[in-house]
Amino acid sequence: MADLTDRDIQASLDQELHVFGETVILRSDPLGSPVDASVIEEIVPPDVAGPWHRHSREDEVSYVVEGTFRIWRGDEVFDIGPGGVALLPRDQAHTFQNIGPGTGRLLTVITPAGLERFFQVVAERELGEDDLDEVVAIAAEFGVEILGPPPE
Repeated sequence: MADLTDRDIQASLDQELHVFGETVILRSDPLGSPVDASVIEEIVPPDVAGPWHRHSREDEVSYVVEGTFRIWRGDEVFDIGPGGVALLPRDQAHTFQNIGPGTGRLLTVITPAGLERFFQVVAERELGEDDLDEVVAIAAEFGVEILGPPPE
């Protein structure tokens, strides 16, 4: 590998997508080894939130790298900052919102792998908030039920 650094190799395998007002980076093993998990870095502007949703196939763990996030998990609501972790188990409605004054970063691991394809499809079709019916239909194909905006 002539003159390629480890960082160059990693960057060539990762995929950066822009969906739902945030940047989603799908991280990969630098040698291409399969991982039965989706490893996603989320760069989230202030006030941006994910939709209130439920996975039927995956468990999700979010780790706050930067910023402050409000997490809704079932009936629970809590705020976490850098170093905070939230377990978002399958079949439980959940979402997040960046409530800090600046851009926040989450490292999210979803097991088993496969849900990363949802983000790829949404990005490929350039879907946004105005395409909610199509996003809901695509989410359903991946076993995700979108329940609406984040709770108040």
